[in-house]
Amino acid sequence: MNRFGKLLVLTLALMPASLAAQSTDSTTHRPFFTSHDGAVAGVFLLASAGLSVYDAQIARFFQDTSFVHVRLGRKADDIFTHINETTLTVGSLAVYVVARVAKSRTIADVAFHTAESVVATSLSSQLIRGPLGRARPREADRPFENQYDFHFMQGFTHFQDRAFPSIHSASGFAAASAIVAEVRRRNPGAAWAVGIPAYAMAATPGLSRMYLGQHWASDIFAGAFLGTFYGWRVVDYSHSHRTTPVDRIFLGTGDHTKIGLGTNSVSLRWSTTF
Repeated sequence: MNRFGKLLVLTLALMPASLAAQSTDSTTHRPFFTSHDGAVAGVFLLASAGLSVYDAQIARFFQDTSFVHVRLGRKADDIFTHINETTLTVGSLAVYVVARVAKSRTIADVAFHTAESVVATSLSSQLIRGPLGRARPREADRPFENQYDFHFMQGFTHFQDRAFPSIHSASGFAAASAIVAEVRRRNPGAAWAVGIPAYAMAATPGLSRMYLGQHWASDIFAGAFLGTFYGWRVVDYSHSHRTTPVDRIFLGTGDHTKIGLGTNSVSLRWSTTF
């Protein structure tokens, strides 16, 4: 496949999801995906494909140790690379459990929706990177040179072929977006104060992966888009559909979920009506 063909594949990687989104916009109540989402996704996919033209040049910029930012970035890699879908999901759920025990509905709401956003983003990213099989910069047939090295369907079984999109970037932006969206619903004036540090922190996992040679710039960009979309949409959908099954079970009045602390044990039970 020539260079143009591979660029086209990268552009169309998420198109099935976009088309599926458009087909759900005819319901009475606003669905999770809308036709507008398909248009926005198309724009960002085209932007990712355009950015991919410069991926090799950017990758070398993140590997050249003559630059101070590379030397400093590599020292921080071991810290920020651990901010990923696993730590963010587990951390959010841990805060959720503590908040439920303490009967803090607001914190439980924010933490649970953050976990939902990260999980949804991670699953969507896996469904894309598995079939696409884009080689990581360090593992490409010409390391840091060939950003269009694809091994289709191998992303499910080969770690080195799971570059696009970056789950580190996606999960970081999903968590940040969910938190900012929750704050904005409760106190719009505080959204900027929370948003600036939240998104700055969200960018660090993806950047750390670039210093490690694990992702191209377009992987990071696409991941940031996915995470931002899911973070805002999960919060918006959950608060505009108070009867969603997941929220009814885990964020109900307390009749649905019971969390208790014993002397040497923690208990969790839930019930719902069908």
